Amino acid sequence: MTTKARGLAAGLALCAFVGLVAPAAAQQATEIGTFNAWTAWRGTDASGEICYISGQPRSSEPTGVNRDPIHFLIIHRKGMGTKNEVQTLIGYPFNTSNAQASASVDGRSYPMVTEGNAAWLASTGDEPGFVSAFKAGSTLVVRGTSQRGTNTVDTYSLSGATAAMNAIDQACQ
Repeated sequence: MTTKARGLAAGLALCAFVGLVAPAAAQQATEIGTFNAWTAWRGTDASGEICYISGQPRSSEPTGVNRDPIHFLIIHRKGMGTKNEVQTLIGYPFNTSNAQASASVDGRSYPMVTEGNAAWLASTGDEPGFVSAFKAGSTLVVRGTSQRGTNTVDTYSLSGATAAMNAIDQACQ
């Protein structure tokens, strides 16, 4: 998937996530269930049916930094035949000159590519391994640098991650 297509996808996923309706782009998503720290969703976007999980960090550093809502998502796009698209909506525009971002599960780091306020795993080939680690892990840490040069660290609990992934696996077969 190209960076431009991923940027569009991030916007569509966010619209679906927050329950906004964007004409001809995304319809309202319905909650499949909440599993501890993760919620499973089902909806549609321009590609057709999508299912995704979303979670918010249990802690963010530095504290007191003004950011939009922060979400981590794993998306299945049934209409495109894709599964396990890993992305984060970081709550600020990434630094474009030195956009280094990463997601790590229990210490194993995966580099991410950025565009605007979103980031994806740098290699789609890492997605299956990341999702396996995500389901087996206990902590997810996302690191990024804002346009202003602020380094952020968002820490997520992975409690309920397996159950949420199982729910979207079943919903978007």
